[in-house]
Amino acid sequence: MSSAALKWRRFAGLCALLCAAMPLLAQETADEYAAGRAVYTRWCAPCHAAGVSHPGTNALTVKYAGVKSGVLLEWRDLTPEYVAGIVRGGIAVMPPFRKVEISDAQLEALARFLVQHTPAQ
Repeated sequence: MSSAALKWRRFAGLCALLCAAMPLLAQETADEYAAGRAVYTRWCAPCHAAGVSHPGTNALTVKYAGVKSGVLLEWRDLTPEYVAGIVRGGIAVMPPFRKVEISDAQLEALARFLVQHTPAQ
């Protein structure tokens, strides 16, 4: 078999493998997103959801004074490291969350959710 034919065969095999794995990867991503959303809903939304009844949203609205939204889910500049630092360390009146409240795995899922979230979701 020629070198070109061997490369093509390997490429075709890799494509077939990736195509077979796509549904599993999509399901895993959907499950991780749902897990992150659940953590947000339980621990973050009571203070950071949209609306005047949410103290975290009000505080961020005042802090950023129109430069940036006070609604956390509208932010586009969050990184997983920033989310983890704020959740574990707290900031201003936001308390730190211990591992018995939000585990490391839950924090990782939350960070991915906040980074990946778009308003249409």
